[in-house]
Amino acid sequence: MPDTRRSLLRLAAVAGVSTPWALHGLVHTAAIAATTGAIPTVGPPDVEPPDPAAADDSVRGPLAPMVVPGPRSGGYGTLVAGNAAGLFVGVWNDGSYSSTGGVWWRGRVTFLKGSQQLVAANATGVVVGDAVSHYNRRAFRWSAGRYQALGLLGGSDEQGGRRSGALAVSPTGLVVGWSTTDARTTRAVRWRGTRPQDLGTLGGPSSSATAVNAARQIVGSADTGDGQSHAVVWTDGRIHDLGTLGGPSSVAVAINDAGDIIGTSDTPDGSRRAVLWRRGRDRPVDLGTLPGLHGSSSSAIAVNNAGQVLVSASGPTQGAFLWRSGRRIPIGGATATGAGDDRVEVTGLNDQGVVCGDISTADGRDVQAFRWHSGRLRRLPSAGGAFGHAQAVTPTGIVLGNSATTQDAAPQAVWWPSAPATAPLALGLTALPAAG
Repeated sequence: MPDTRRSLLRLAAVAGVSTPWALHGLVHTAAIAATTGAIPTVGPPDVEPPDPAAADDSVRGPLAPMVVPGPRSGGYGTLVAGNAAGLFVGVWNDGSYSSTGGVWWRGRVTFLKGSQQLVAANATGVVVGDAVSHYNRRAFRWSAGRYQALGLLGGSDEQGGRRSGALAVSPTGLVVGWSTTDARTTRAVRWRGTRPQDLGTLGGPSSSATAVNAARQIVGSADTGDGQSHAVVWTDGRIHDLGTLGGPSSVAVAINDAGDIIGTSDTPDGSRRAVLWRRGRDRPVDLGTLPGLHGSSSSAIAVNNAGQVLVSASGPTQGAFLWRSGRRIPIGGATATGAGDDRVEVTGLNDQGVVCGDISTADGRDVQAFRWHSGRLRRLPSAGGAFGHAQAVTPTGIVLGNSATTQDAAPQAVWWPSAPATAPLALGLTALPAAG
């Protein structure tokens, strides 16, 4: 999964638990019916997660999105992450410097009071994110109803001088990200419990960790002694410089469980290219770009456990492809000879090769979310408005994001199921006391 702080959180799925959520020992209240009128309320569904093999739904009828209302009517919201068990997390905008985080499970939304941005959730339901304000940010972990603020390496007493960010959580619950230091730099960290461990640099002042795999290998970037920034991998706490494609800088954004690392690197001619560092090989692989995009750049978005790499390519227009073993498979309007007329922006990839993203006209209008699998693209219907955005795809092929609706001016958090539904649905709400 790529970095980017993903805009806002993730929520929703088709499975559940019967135990209540709790934060700091405070249990949520009963779910509240969310809407009236033509959109019915969904109670806790007693349904198994969708079959991943059914993720390619291009031959089915329209897949209506499920609307997840936020804690306040009309506010902007989006779902940003989810797991195979059906837990989704998301974020709703409260203002210029605050947002509300929420976790959806079995028809109920648990909203964290205070200003929170949720970032990721692993297979066992460990959720990570940041408590945020105008000048401050503090990483936290939430699991089984327990909220834990994660420690800082240090910082200064000036405004915004003590900050941290959680960027990823491994399948085993290891949280990685960054923290300020007493030297007024930022360093890559992993948290052992709530205590941060400084992962170091390549001789320069700063570093950041962006992803971690099941083997607890961590990737990110680190400053060198000569002022450059290189992609790195930490294994058992030891840092290794992954190098570049010949240019001055590179960054690693994701790693799969086999140890394949992806990112972006400068080239000698000054362009930026998607890059793959294969496990056990020192030389990075330039993943290229789409034919016809002369002078274009590319960036790696995600890598799955099948070794497929999702790549975004930009130039005169925006395109994307799926890379595997030297082959580039165009996505959306792209063809084997060019990028096509539509703009395609990709955001997510799961282990079955299901891709999600947005497709729009060349001028950037008429934006629609899509699901793509095995060469077939399916445009996903909106919740009634003229806009839909896909933020992520779960292991079971559920697409998470937001959509304009007929009732709200701002886009609402939604998810598109892997199986057809007949009408947009609104989900139950749950309010929680402050999470620390």
